[in-house]
Amino acid sequence: MDRLLTLAEADALTASLRPLGTEAVDLAAALSRTLAAPLVADRPFPPYHRAMMDGIAFSAGSLPPTGPVTLAGLHAAGVPPPAPLAPGHAWEIMTGAIVPDDCDTVVPYEDLADGRPAGDFEKGQFIHEAGSDATTGAVLVDGSSRIGPVEIAVAASVGVGQIEVFRQARIAILSTGDEAVPPDVIPRAWEIRRSNGPMLEAMLRRRGNSVTFHDHAPDDPEICGRLLDAALAECNVLLICGGISKGKKDFIRGLLEERLGKPAFHGVEQRPGKPLAFWQGPPVVFALPGNPVSVLATFTRHVLPALARLEGREFIPAKVSMNEALKCLPKFSWLLTVASGPDGTLRALPPSNSGDFISVAGACGIIEVPPASSQTEFKFFPFPGFP
Repeated sequence: MDRLLTLAEADALTASLRPLGTEAVDLAAALSRTLAAPLVADRPFPPYHRAMMDGIAFSAGSLPPTGPVTLAGLHAAGVPPPAPLAPGHAWEIMTGAIVPDDCDTVVPYEDLADGRPAGDFEKGQFIHEAGSDATTGAVLVDGSSRIGPVEIAVAASVGVGQIEVFRQARIAILSTGDEAVPPDVIPRAWEIRRSNGPMLEAMLRRRGNSVTFHDHAPDDPEICGRLLDAALAECNVLLICGGISKGKKDFIRGLLEERLGKPAFHGVEQRPGKPLAFWQGPPVVFALPGNPVSVLATFTRHVLPALARLEGREFIPAKVSMNEALKCLPKFSWLLTVASGPDGTLRALPPSNSGDFISVAGACGIIEVPPASSQTEFKFFPFPGFP
């Protein structure tokens, strides 16, 4: 490892990453992508005075003081404006219909009695006025916004069939270690089943990313090198688990230096995950430590913000308070797993060590606890899918 960097120093280096470019995709394929340009109103919203209730529409000034109101007919949504009303007449109107220019009030059916308003009403009520939500040319959704179902609806409403988005990262996963066998294999007493790769792939798929390569390398430099070449050819972001510390069989740094040069950093003042290494690429490479909790913590704290940047947006961690006192580490930042309680507050979920991933089941993210600090507010990095 090199000189250990602070988290701020490591962040400054990953901040150099730039978006991967843009592309146009069909609206149906845009979910979870990032807008490359704002969505702009192509006409006023709503484009006409819109009835908000089923009932009758009329001009308040022409309504007779007593007696039933004469209905001129039914005016439904999706049809042009009707002919002008005679004095004292009203249209039976449906929700979503255009309110005629000579009508200024809508009274819903439930507020009628004997064919006329049952009580007081306000001129202009239940009319969604043209342009009251947005004017032509107004920005409806900012560029660099993540596209969810509501943003899909907005894009459709302004006539966008193809939408310009930032390219998504194509991600390769390579786990390492002679001791790790496939999940469907019964391990021998000195072996464990592989869990890092499945965990990362699940995180990425929940986030909406495509995993283009996923394999496992034994602690053999020749085989590991071949798999590295295959992974690097398939991705623009490579995540490696294990083989990056100081052990006699930790070959990853040397193999990557042969292909990509020296890392931007190797070693961060954090626990778990001190041996984390980063290459700016292309392709971008994060070499994560091999212990499961270290993989979870470093992926959440470092990789997720980097992926957001590559895909056209900045990740800004929320600030949260904990309802319990936390012991800080004397020199390193603590990447502490937390769970969400039934009341929405966060509680610490510390493992006994960086291999104890059983204890962090149910976690929703990590908080960053600075060293030797007495603060009670912390940066929160949620797992994908957590609000």
